[in-house]
Amino acid sequence: MLSKPSVAFLYLDDIHIIPHFIMPLKRLYESGEVEVILYTYRGKHDYLLALFNRLKISPQIIRYLDTFAYRKLLNRIKKRKYPSHYYLIRKHWKELLDHDVLVFNDLIEDYLYEKRKQKRPRFVMLMHGAGDRAYMIGEAYSHRMRHFDLISAQGEKIKEFYYRMGIDAGRIALCGYTKFELLQYLPRKTFFEKSRPTVLYNPHFSRDLSSWYDWGREILDFFYRNKRFNLIFAPHINLFNKRGFLNPSVISGHYWDAENILIDLGSPAAVQMDYTRIADIYLGDVSSQVYEFYFNPRPAIFLNPHRVDWRNDIHYRVWHSGPVIDEIESLEHLLNTAGRWHKDYLLVQRELFAFTFSEPREGTASECISNKILDLIDG
Repeated sequence: MLSKPSVAFLYLDDIHIIPHFIMPLKRLYESGEVEVILYTYRGKHDYLLALFNRLKISPQIIRYLDTFAYRKLLNRIKKRKYPSHYYLIRKHWKELLDHDVLVFNDLIEDYLYEKRKQKRPRFVMLMHGAGDRAYMIGEAYSHRMRHFDLISAQGEKIKEFYYRMGIDAGRIALCGYTKFELLQYLPRKTFFEKSRPTVLYNPHFSRDLSSWYDWGREILDFFYRNKRFNLIFAPHINLFNKRGFLNPSVISGHYWDAENILIDLGSPAAVQMDYTRIADIYLGDVSSQVYEFYFNPRPAIFLNPHRVDWRNDIHYRVWHSGPVIDEIESLEHLLNTAGRWHKDYLLVQRELFAFTFSEPREGTASECISNKILDLIDG
């Protein structure tokens, strides 16, 4: 073990996870009270290292994990973007458990939970996202969440989900959304030469929920033909990056070349709120990025190609904060009149934002989380 208590963060996914843990990691790193380690897979990690440099975090705290030799060969053959967390954890479980606290952003704890002794290390969950997905109250998900000794909730909405899972209230810390704190270190950007109203189209990756599979190409074609608007097409990063989903080649070349269309399938700008900060109108389905868009309330339009009966379903509560269209032909009229109808939804947007993201009683969200982790060590 290290001389000080140690807190290890696990980053074994794609870059959209980074903004959800980087600020608590920074706070603990600067506190000097604990040794902070970040475990990740071996790779380039340009975005992670750039943030470390911007936030003045030493890259020396990073530990790169190699997978099994046969998995390396298979990954090269399959041209996989990064190795499976499943095998990384199984190869390095003893080292990972040799800390006082392990911090997760996703449900990858099950093997380590089976191996740990006497509840050491303590397990902490910093959930990413802020949406209303129905899977959160399923029994399998609820069972896994009970593995954690501390769970940080972004707001009252998520805390209610945890209560419905049967999570003990003493394990839940209402700390807010640390991703917003990162914005102070990120300058606002411009993305188009010509000033037009900018629409952000942000479809989800799940085939059962996403608008992309039914209407995506029609939406790209509408903006290609209609130069009154700029379009940022920045889907959930998993739509084109997750194994088994889509290849960018399905998007025709003329859309990439259009002066009023920006296509981003997974750059840092797509995950650190660059687009949700500058867009004038949000266009999407069930992605939690709409809640980040409401950091500054603006018009939002929701796409319902599956004709979901959503009005009394709490998992679609955000659809009460903007018009919902069942026919793609309605899109043009709503875009042209957004300045008129948005006032009818402004109050709902503000209420949903406040319900989704809470301000901690003292300090910032990352201070709240880091203090709770330190308390967990002392306890």
